[in-house]
Amino acid sequence: MFKKILTKPDGRALYLYSRKEIPDNIIATSPKHEGMKASPHMRWHPLRREWVIFAGHRQNRTFLPPKDFSPLSVSKNPDFPTEMPVGDYDVAVFENLFPSMNETTTEAPELGVPTAPAKGICEVVVFTQDSDSSLGELPLDRVELVLKVWAERTVELAKHESIHYVMPFENRGVEMGVTLHHPHGQIYAYSFLPPVQERVLESMKAHPRGKLLEEIIQSEMKNKERVIVETENISLASG
Repeated sequence: MFKKILTKPDGRALYLYSRKEIPDNIIATSPKHEGMKASPHMRWHPLRREWVIFAGHRQNRTFLPPKDFSPLSVSKNPDFPTEMPVGDYDVAVFENLFPSMNETTTEAPELGVPTAPAKGICEVVVFTQDSDSSLGELPLDRVELVLKVWAERTVELAKHESIHYVMPFENRGVEMGVTLHHPHGQIYAYSFLPPVQERVLESMKAHPRGKLLEEIIQSEMKNKERVIVETENISLASG
């Protein structure tokens, strides 16, 4: 895996990845928008006993544009720069222009429940330059590269002292609130441990042999309905 780090005109880092050497002549681009100046915050939910993130500025993010005007398409018009520069690379990662959490926010309203600035990091992972493709249609070597990128960014984000949990995921479908159809995902790096992950961690700690996840993986591999082991490679079974 090859990697190149560039700086966007608005100061955000752009990470480019490829299965071959990346050219040095790529110029980073960024859309003309002020989304990064927002101040998301968290509110404590007393009934659910968990933090809830409020990011009202996300209501102004780009909503289902034509693919030629998507901020995730490759920049073709100098009057309409996008997140994706022209160049020979496979996968791109950059900080979300409309983040649910960021490292710069310092404000939180005074309410009848505890509040706090929504500290964290939100990154976008663009799987391909092809707007008409999808993660499921990509060749296996590209999917493997996406997984390696997720893993590398998880390790890097976890190095921040303020980060307690990192979650990569795919964004797809208006049913889950996606506003851009271009094949992409996100990585959320939280300054707190979300409640579901907290329960998972507690379950793993409570396991008598401390190997709960390992036993689940071994059971799936033995079952061979969802995971098939071929020599040293693991692939998903059809269906």
